[in-house]
Amino acid sequence: MFETQFKDAMGRVGRLYVRGRTVETPLIFPVINPNIDLITPGELQGMGFEGVITNSYIIYRNEPLRGKALKSGVSGLLGFDGVVMTDSGSYQLYQYGSVEVSPEEIVRFQENIKSDIGIILDIPTPPDAGHARAKADLEETIRRAKAAAHLKRDMLLGGTVQGSTHLDLREESAKAMADLDFDIYPIGGVVPLMESYRFSDLARIIIHVKRHLPPHKPVHLFGAGHPMMLALAVALGCDLFDSAAYSLYAREGRYLTTTGTLKLSEMRTLPCQCQVCSEHTIDELRASPEKTRLLALHNLHVTKEEIDTIKEAVHDGSLWELVEMRCRAHPNLLEALRILRDYPLEDYEPLTKPSAFFYTGPESLHRPEVKRHRERLKRITTSAKTLVLLSKQDGDSPGRTGSNREYHLCYLSPVFGIIPTEIEEVYPLAQHLYPRILDEPQRSMMKRAVKEYSKGFSRVLIDRALQDWGIEGEVLENLEIEADTEVKMKALADYQFGAGAGEVLFKGCRGRYARTGRLRHIFDGETLVATVRASDGIIVPALEGARRLLRLPWPRNRVVVEDEEVCRFVREGKSLFAKFITDCDPEIVPGSEVLVVDREDRLVNWGRAALDARELIAFKRGVGVKTRGSMANDESPVSS
Repeated sequence: MFETQFKDAMGRVGRLYVRGRTVETPLIFPVINPNIDLITPGELQGMGFEGVITNSYIIYRNEPLRGKALKSGVSGLLGFDGVVMTDSGSYQLYQYGSVEVSPEEIVRFQENIKSDIGIILDIPTPPDAGHARAKADLEETIRRAKAAAHLKRDMLLGGTVQGSTHLDLREESAKAMADLDFDIYPIGGVVPLMESYRFSDLARIIIHVKRHLPPHKPVHLFGAGHPMMLALAVALGCDLFDSAAYSLYAREGRYLTTTGTLKLSEMRTLPCQCQVCSEHTIDELRASPEKTRLLALHNLHVTKEEIDTIKEAVHDGSLWELVEMRCRAHPNLLEALRILRDYPLEDYEPLTKPSAFFYTGPESLHRPEVKRHRERLKRITTSAKTLVLLSKQDGDSPGRTGSNREYHLCYLSPVFGIIPTEIEEVYPLAQHLYPRILDEPQRSMMKRAVKEYSKGFSRVLIDRALQDWGIEGEVLENLEIEADTEVKMKALADYQFGAGAGEVLFKGCRGRYARTGRLRHIFDGETLVATVRASDGIIVPALEGARRLLRLPWPRNRVVVEDEEVCRFVREGKSLFAKFITDCDPEIVPGSEVLVVDREDRLVNWGRAALDARELIAFKRGVGVKTRGSMANDESPVSS
């Protein structure tokens, strides 16, 4: 029903399978009112929208519409040859306090009019409602959800998560809906938060809800359609969106952009190059009798363009840069970005990406990649008593100097803090850019990092350039330090696979360097143990390396498959599909190098994880591990 193709942050580009159709997420559903024909569904399809959402309660209450929908289906009623989602009347319930249909009846009606995706009739509770009221509303929503879950047949059904702004109730709701195994999980009751720019509250709700929902099911953020906040919502794990903003704003003479909303009456030019804006001057658009319709078309264009921009950012690994750019469009969005530092989002962050890490401001110091580095840095140990701190200079090439058993050499980065030379090539430590003029948060971070990391060393030497950054220490004078390859290899392994991995993986090994001075291959005698990938410094084990990693305690770096027939195919070099995985190391993130083992902890194959730990176990479609080779001719299974 749903599978992931690309990941960045908690965001993903995925495939959603609906009644024989395949649509790509993130996906936005423009709202269609069957009584109002401002923009036709056919026009929406022509603009590239793969889905629309309409209100089944409005259709149910209108006899002519109801008759046509029952006869031709809701797609026939709208004239839209794509995915049609229907809401249940919860909006009317929120606005007017009641609806003239039962929860069970509206679900059956959505099935009867052949909705592709239907929604239960939940009880939407406004933000800041009292806990007792929100709790009572939630209990009724859960009761309705239990009744509705058994009614669906061919239609995908969404179980809406409610709970007002009470995070404990949001988590309770998410757990209850997850237990009912819905196909899609909308987050409801949040439109007032977006209307009042309470993006921090919205971000907290999404994060607290996401951690309790099945990771292999799409999450729908109800009423979210303003382009300025879509990147943040995707980065937090939302897959589907719907909005009537394009038409509501147009009726008010408001012009959407990715950085906010402009009033047409106050604008001097049209800064967009869509068909509407390129074919009209600002005066022509203001005077046009079709102004509302033309504005709606522009608003749709900028919304669709932003969704496409987000997809491309997920694909090339630059979603966080896009989020930071968009969140600087409004102080309340920036506040929402800053509260993310309180959450362990690094559990979902890919290990490596195609694009470099760009520092765009103090918020970048709290990105998941930075937090992961600080945590993994604790895995590296040294017997050296002298800490040497260097500033990374343009043109410095690895391999000329480095740590040994007497000196521990580290670069000091204004983004990542301490970077031991042993791991300087690992992504994103060698692939990050920042302005030469540092800001105060960077300087403060570096001083804290040096103070903390230097504990335990009897001597701290620094190069002169670090004095300009306010770093204290004994100035280094013409000290030449020869790198110890064994120290480097073991630190690399510990950093990537966990403390102690270096001793298990590379004891007694020798390294072979490329002409660039970078470590490339690691051998034990003539046997290749591992390769260090040139693009990102990641250790890629060979068969011998995989065998050695299996000596680490269970479940370190493991993905478990119990089906013997599946094990046979995977041993032959076939990729491992997620639906066959029964257990795994909870610390696996997308891009991790992992071992595929059977129920007896015997090596079946090894390769790269395509998903994080929760997703590996939950997903029913798509590849979980892309294997490295074939073990079909291996004489005997390898066991720990």
